[in-house]
Amino acid sequence: MAKAASYNTAGNREDLTDVLTILEPESTPFVSMAKKATASGTFFEVQVDDLAVASFDGVNEGEDVTSFDNKAANRARIGNYVQKFRRSYAVSDIQELVDTAGVASEFANSEAKAVREIKRDMEAAVCSAQDRQADSGAGAPYKTRGMFKFLGLGGQPSDIPAAFQNVANDTTGTQTETTFNSVLQELYEANGMPGGQLTLIAGPTLKKEISDFARQEGSTTALSFQVTQPAESKKITLSVNFYEGDFGNVAIVPSTLLNRTSGSSTIDKDAGLLIDPEYVAIHTLKAESNSELENQGGGRRGFCDVIAGLSCASPKAHGYFN
Repeated sequence: MAKAASYNTAGNREDLTDVLTILEPESTPFVSMAKKATASGTFFEVQVDDLAVASFDGVNEGEDVTSFDNKAANRARIGNYVQKFRRSYAVSDIQELVDTAGVASEFANSEAKAVREIKRDMEAAVCSAQDRQADSGAGAPYKTRGMFKFLGLGGQPSDIPAAFQNVANDTTGTQTETTFNSVLQELYEANGMPGGQLTLIAGPTLKKEISDFARQEGSTTALSFQVTQPAESKKITLSVNFYEGDFGNVAIVPSTLLNRTSGSSTIDKDAGLLIDPEYVAIHTLKAESNSELENQGGGRRGFCDVIAGLSCASPKAHGYFN
C-alpha cells in the first residue's frame, strides 16, 4: 500500500541550525610573540656581532701598546626577503541575497575567513624550512626564509657566517629530560642566553614528551614534583607548560604549523622551535588589509593581503628539535 513518508514527500522543511562551525587550529604563537618591525624594501638586513674569546695573559710592566684589534672584524649582516601573502574571495550577487544559515553576510564572512587564513599562512611560512627567494617572475615570487632554515635544518645557509650559525639542536627522535637539557646547555654555552627567557613552540608529540618528563624513571623533575590533590576535584594535572632547567626557563606552547611544506596539511608532530623572543622579528612592508574590487556584474569580489618577512638576529640565539 502506497503511503507518504519523509523520504518520498516533497516540501518537507530541513532543520539547519544557525551555527557555522570551523574546526581548524588557529593559534599562531610565533607571529604573536615576535617583535614587530617595518621593512622599507623587499630585502632587509640586521647586523650581528660577537665578543672576542676571553684572555687573561697579563701585560708586562711598562709595555707599550704596539698592536691593535679591529673590533668590527666579526660584524656581519643577515638578510631576508619579504613575502606577499594573499587570500581572495568572491560571492555571487544572488548568493549575497539568499538567507544562509549562520551567516548574516556571505561577503563579510568570506572577508573574515580570509584574514584568519592569512595569519595561519604567515605562521606556517616563518616556522618552515623554506629558503629565501628573490622574485624572478615566471612563477618565482619573493619568499621569506623560515626559522627552521635560519637554524640550519637541511643545511646551513651559505650567507650566515659560521660564528653566528645555530649550534643547539637535537634530531635523534624521542625527547627525554637528558636530551632536552643537552640542547639547553648547548644554547647556554653558545651565548649565555642574554634574553633570559625562552619559548618552545612544540609539535603535539614533542609537547607530550616534555609533559612525560615528570613520569620518567630517574627524572629530576619527578623527584621534586610530588603533588597531593584532593580526591573531590576528580582531576590529575600532569601537563608541563613551563620548564625550569639548569640552563634557563622555557615556556612551552603547542603548535600544528611547524615545518610544513606549502599547501600540506601534514603535521610535523616532533618538531620544535626553541626561541629567544628578543632575537626574532616580523618586518612588515605592507600591513594586513582588505580590498574590495569592482563588481563587474556577477557579484562582490575582494582579497586580503600582507607583505612581510622574518628576521633572525643571530641563529645561535635559538635552537630546534626535529
